[in-house]
Amino acid sequence: MDSITLRGISAQGTHGVLDFEHEKPQTFSVDAQLFVDLSKAGASDDLADTVDYGQIAARIVGIIKGPHVDLIEALAARIADSILQTSAIRRVIVTVHKPQAPLKVPFDDVAVSIERSRVRSEGEDDTTTSSVPASRRVIVAMGGNLGDPTTAMRSAVVAMDGIPGNQIMGISPLYRTTAWGMADGTPDFLNAVVELTTTMDPMELLKALQMIESAHGRSREVHWGSRPLDLDIIDFDAMVTTDPHLTLPHPRAWQRAFVLAPLADLLPDFVLPGEHGGAVSKLLEACPDRDAVKRVSDNWILGINGSESDGEVQA
Repeated sequence: MDSITLRGISAQGTHGVLDFEHEKPQTFSVDAQLFVDLSKAGASDDLADTVDYGQIAARIVGIIKGPHVDLIEALAARIADSILQTSAIRRVIVTVHKPQAPLKVPFDDVAVSIERSRVRSEGEDDTTTSSVPASRRVIVAMGGNLGDPTTAMRSAVVAMDGIPGNQIMGISPLYRTTAWGMADGTPDFLNAVVELTTTMDPMELLKALQMIESAHGRSREVHWGSRPLDLDIIDFDAMVTTDPHLTLPHPRAWQRAFVLAPLADLLPDFVLPGEHGGAVSKLLEACPDRDAVKRVSDNWILGINGSESDGEVQA
């Protein structure tokens, strides 16, 4: 099969078993060989018929800069899984280099190589037998300020968990957020964040979340207005894309305290990938509206109120 090879895609990351490697970034370099049928592109000379390797490179960098893993084997697996989300790519070989590994003997490089293939669908011509680990970690932010947003968010959590291939892994405390930038008298928002794993691809998950929003009365005619329920994909397995239909990570998450505060509670060590990324706790410290959010309930998902009512918001 034809292939496209990327070599030396480098970025700083905090991956390693030792404690200091969790804090001090070091350079990681990645080589990726993408196996794809290029016959159509060769005949058409059209970018749409091949793989956008610039986007693949951006994904690799996003994962290197993304959440910590102890083993470069795990880092290589995350990169391979992300690359294989591009349907045209049938197989990939990923090599992760760690030239600054903390060894006590002279060395030039430490590298791990893995090979992964797409799971075959019926009728596909693919002679490889390996399969891709299906589960990917996703961060979804929830909010609302009309009606009873807490009940709507509880219902949305159940709905997300009920989608085949999804599993809710964690739910943040509930926050009350001032409706800044809106007309006087606009009800405060209630916000939370959930962590889930999914076997869906990003666009499939986005469409599923939009259906849940619609079921709770969300209209998308007003982009910045009040709403009974809002579900936003903040991070999809550290992917970095500029797709106008779904930019990842969420392009404004890094400056929104109503996302960062519950996310920092849920996953204190989470690192947001991308150009404006970083440790969620540090992003929250730098957020100008961090004082506009207030933690109101740790047990809201169970229907137990915190120090302040977390129920209906009066319009």
